Amino acid sequence: MPDRRYTLEEMQDRFAIMDLYDRQLAAAEAFDMEAYDTTFAADARVDLSDFGQPECSYADYRAWLLGLRGTMVEAQRITGGLRLTLEGASARTRVPVACHVTMQIGEERRLTHTGIFYEDLLERRDESWRIVHRVEALAWSG
Repeated sequence: MPDRRYTLEEMQDRFAIMDLYDRQLAAAEAFDMEAYDTTFAADARVDLSDFGQPECSYADYRAWLLGLRGTMVEAQRITGGLRLTLEGASARTRVPVACHVTMQIGEERRLTHTGIFYEDLLERRDESWRIVHRVEALAWSG
């Protein structure tokens, strides 16, 4: 099977989506919620069922993340290959992410390692590509 040839618009969309994930991960590590807000639609839904949290609105997810700020003192998230299917002004992605997080629990600092998949639905909105639905699926932890 020959390699697929992409249109200019498909290439622009792919680069914009790669930039969205780079921006989202950097914002998450820095707890920069203004930058984080540029990656999710205001009406997005987030499913954290694998982590004991119910599906919620983006606003509730954002508040939950901010509540972790005192516990998650340092973090590094490393993404693997972006699996991306473009469907016009929408896209489906599956992004493997290795999360290495230093947790402050009382007087103890503990390094945790977790592998997750972001299983996202994205839409091209007026401002740019945005995540409109995310499932954070647990792959492994140790």
